[in-house]
Amino acid sequence: MKLFTPLLAITLLGLATAPCSHAEENAADSSAVQANLKQMEDVWVKALVTKDQAAVGNMIADDFAGFNPEGKHITKSQLLDAAKNEPNTLSSATNDNMDVHVYGPNLATVSGTTTEKGKDKGGKQFTRSYVWVDTWMERNGKWQCIAEGVMESRKKK
Repeated sequence: MKLFTPLLAITLLGLATAPCSHAEENAADSSAVQANLKQMEDVWVKALVTKDQAAVGNMIADDFAGFNPEGKHITKSQLLDAAKNEPNTLSSATNDNMDVHVYGPNLATVSGTTTEKGKDKGGKQFTRSYVWVDTWMERNGKWQCIAEGVMESRKKK
């Protein structure tokens, strides 16, 4: 019985600390996912400036479903076609206020704002801002955007 009591105490102590170490591990995993997805969002917006459809296409799932700023439902191929045929020329695009929520080991959302500067097809300068939310899922070790909603921000008066 004397041997059993210390063993029981050690076992109970181990069980009590296991959730704590698991929570720390999950927090570390969550931080890594957050950093990775923010980086991917920045790569995406820079790919729009250079019109790199391959880079954008690599981040979007084949079964992607989204809404463009006009409120029209779009698929992956429609999103890539729109980027390819964009008549405006972007000189810069930057993301701000990105907020990542990790819902599990392979599901997260990223919301934020993007400001684009450039020239329209007539050569007139523009600056426009968008608010958006992307849903990301990790499949077979690769994070992909599975859904997106984008809305142009109203101009401040």
